[in-house]
Amino acid sequence: MIFFLRKICWLIGCSLLLVLSSCSVLDSSEPKSYKNTIADLPALDEQEIANETEALQPLEPASLDEIEQSYRAALEVANDDELRHQIISRLADIEMAKSEDEHINAVEEKTFFDDAVLMYEELLVLNQQRAGQTGVDQPENTALNERILYQLSKAYALDGRLEESNQTLDRLVSGYPASPLAAEAEFRQAEKAFSDSDYETAEVLYGRVANAGKDTPFYTNSVYMQGWSRFKRNRYRAAIAPFTEVLDHLLGQSDDWQALSNSQKNLAQDTLRILSISFSYLDGTETIAEVYGEQALGSRSYEYLIYANLGELYYEKERYRDSADCFLAYAKRFPASSHSPAYAVKAISVYELGGFPSLVLPAKESFVEAYGVRGRYWPESEQQDQLKPYLKLYLTELSSYYHSKAQTLDQVLVDYNKNKAAGKKQGKEPESSKPNYIKAADLYAQFTQTFPEDPARAEMSYLQGEAYYSADELAFAVTSYKRVAYDYVDEKYGPDAAYNAVLISDELVQQSQLAIKDKQADTEALSAQYAQWQENYISNAISFADYYPADERSVAVLTKAAQVLYEQQQRQRAIEIASRLTQWQPQQKLELQKTAWLVLANSQFELGQYAEAELAYRALLARLSENDEQRANVQERIAASMYKQSEEQLAAGEFNPAIDRLLLIPSVAPHSEIARIAQYDAANKLIEIQDWARAEQELDRFKSNYPDHKLAKNLEPKQLHIYEQTQQWAKAAGVLAIMALSSDPEQKRTSVYLAAEMYEKSGNDRKAIEYYRRYAHDYADPFDLATEARFKLTELYAKLDEQDKRDYWLKKLISEDKKAGSKRTDRSQYLAAMASAEFADDAFKQFELVKLTLPIKKSMKSKKKAMDSCLKKYKAVRAYGLAAFTSQANHRIAELYAILAEDLIDSERPSGLDELASEQYEILLEEQVYPLEEKAIDIYSANTTLSHNGVYDEWIQASFDSLATILPARYGKKERYIGVSDEL
Repeated sequence: MIFFLRKICWLIGCSLLLVLSSCSVLDSSEPKSYKNTIADLPALDEQEIANETEALQPLEPASLDEIEQSYRAALEVANDDELRHQIISRLADIEMAKSEDEHINAVEEKTFFDDAVLMYEELLVLNQQRAGQTGVDQPENTALNERILYQLSKAYALDGRLEESNQTLDRLVSGYPASPLAAEAEFRQAEKAFSDSDYETAEVLYGRVANAGKDTPFYTNSVYMQGWSRFKRNRYRAAIAPFTEVLDHLLGQSDDWQALSNSQKNLAQDTLRILSISFSYLDGTETIAEVYGEQALGSRSYEYLIYANLGELYYEKERYRDSADCFLAYAKRFPASSHSPAYAVKAISVYELGGFPSLVLPAKESFVEAYGVRGRYWPESEQQDQLKPYLKLYLTELSSYYHSKAQTLDQVLVDYNKNKAAGKKQGKEPESSKPNYIKAADLYAQFTQTFPEDPARAEMSYLQGEAYYSADELAFAVTSYKRVAYDYVDEKYGPDAAYNAVLISDELVQQSQLAIKDKQADTEALSAQYAQWQENYISNAISFADYYPADERSVAVLTKAAQVLYEQQQRQRAIEIASRLTQWQPQQKLELQKTAWLVLANSQFELGQYAEAELAYRALLARLSENDEQRANVQERIAASMYKQSEEQLAAGEFNPAIDRLLLIPSVAPHSEIARIAQYDAANKLIEIQDWARAEQELDRFKSNYPDHKLAKNLEPKQLHIYEQTQQWAKAAGVLAIMALSSDPEQKRTSVYLAAEMYEKSGNDRKAIEYYRRYAHDYADPFDLATEARFKLTELYAKLDEQDKRDYWLKKLISEDKKAGSKRTDRSQYLAAMASAEFADDAFKQFELVKLTLPIKKSMKSKKKAMDSCLKKYKAVRAYGLAAFTSQANHRIAELYAILAEDLIDSERPSGLDELASEQYEILLEEQVYPLEEKAIDIYSANTTLSHNGVYDEWIQASFDSLATILPARYGKKERYIGVSDEL
């Protein structure tokens, strides 16, 4: 066990010696994942070692010499080849360990490892013999040879026999290229080649070590030195790949610098440094982008370190422009990187330090665009707090610069125009200042967006409003000023900002009006825009007064807003503002008060708030001097308010209060038109509520006070109505007689007829006949009214017993109906039938008067003639087809036959007839009478059948009565008559 512990210590020492013998820039802190090498044997657990040591404590520790003697003694008695081989291997290692101890403690130069060399060479011979005996080089034999060659090379190296050491390494590499120990061997060869400036050979050898894989502990150093080998041969582009591989191995994808050990950091920093030098010898950042592009090595997470080191290298060499451009190149290529903002700041600093003022401003603008609140970087960034100081500084500087530049350009333009007007020769017209104002305004906006709680936000927004206004971007200016006034409510800038918002809104309203007038674009769109700016103006004015009531400008602004609202017909809002103004304390100038009261009163009036409007108008009137031009108009508006209130009272059924209010209006505005209308309407309403006496009185007063007023022409119909309702027929007729003189044909016509009616009602028949006759003669149309006039004349003449004049108008009824054509009416036919019946009845009476006397033949002829005339007239009556007159005509016709038969029976008998002749005469009469009676019965019967069609009148009843007399057996039953009557 003591031997084993010594062996472990020896192996550790050998490993350290190899590492220390490497180039000073190599990193020895790589993770030990390399397998199957002596250096990588697992260390024993400390507790295990302690346990083993404690178990051996009773024994005194043995020295290497004692151990060696034991093995040599064993070798002398060992006969088995395998056992002898193992013993010799142990003796060689012991000899190596002893030589190392001597080498370390030596004070003079000499060889120490000759014995070890001899024993390792003997082992190689023995191994060769073992392989020859079996014909196969066993794996354990191969491993042993690799180890022996490795130890032999080491012994040569420690003894300073480097050539032999290298030769031994060549044997190891060439004989066992797959051996893990070969990598270390080739690494040592590569180191020697690099030391000898044989960079080409060194590159090849380092490459072989690297190709052995990342598990070898020499991988990173080999790749690193391979890069250096290429760099030394000026192959800068080729050197980039191995240097990148070193960084990949050290930093991986996490680029966590702090996780590296000090030696790893040194190696990484050296690698970055040499990479920067390589890129500086090439095309700098263009080469970086190309190398780490998709078509080459691909992107690396630590590229920011490469750019940073290159930028610093440029800066050290005082290549300031290249240095700043390098930092900006990274920021441009990786805009989302967390390092980009810092690099952009670094570039700005380099520009400033390097003396490039013309590049500083654009760089700051680019920084704001890339990393400000409007950039794509800001929303997802976790560095907002770190960015803000730079953004605040740059935004302040940039906004001030562009605002100042714009103002300078404005002044240049003023001077240019002034000189041009003076006739001085001018050069090129100055550039417009608007883009610079817009730029400044945008930067001010970014400031407030970035720093919403910063004390300077109000000033920045105010300056933004000024910039927009100077650029003629009025809408944006209003928005900026409103933010200062109402979002920030800043004491310093707020009042002016609020006032500016009002003024600019008003300016926009005026511009919109002009655009509509000039039809500069779509009228509908312009109108919508105009309405929008009007609303904005109102809201801004109200807000100004709400937020800054102590400002002396607020009342005037609010007053104008009330006027605008009234003009826009926004009455309720106008009332709200005007009411507020009328109660404003302290009271404002009289003119502003009058305006407020006027807006309030007019708005209330137009919204139907008449009682309130009356009070407001009276308040306004109290503020007007006696000679004020507005007094008459205001008085009339008071009267109008009262009038409207009376209308409301009337609608609510409060008639008497309404009438009283109307009659008060003339005392308020005596000379106004509304006063006349009020009195006129009061009279009308008195008529409506049938207060005839007051109505007649007010109409007479109106006629007396305003005889020439246009409404005076309407008084007669109203007076007429009153006279009719109070049955003052004579007065009514008198009014109508006056109206009948009208120049209006229609009024004249109707007045004539109505006058006739009124005269008839008043009992003045002659006057009635005069106007009916006048109407009947002068107005054929309307036909129905003319017919009634004719009929009235027949009645009045009948009343006065002037039959001839009556017959004239009866004939007119018949003749006018016949020629009426399409104008003919049921009424006209009825009256015509009535008139015809009158004349037929007259003929019937004449028929009755004719008696049958001897000679019968002669009197019979007269009787027959009268009968034919009567029949003709009754047939004419029946021709009208009116049931009432048809039944009369039928009955009368039947009566004609019955009367003729009766008259024949009752006629005088010839004298001198004997009995036979007398009997024959009677028989002859009966033969003549019988057909007449039958004819009468048939016509009576036919007339009674009209009852079957729902017609029953006195003539049908008379026919029934006549049949009952002639045929009592058939028609004389009382119940039958009653039955018919009941049925009808």
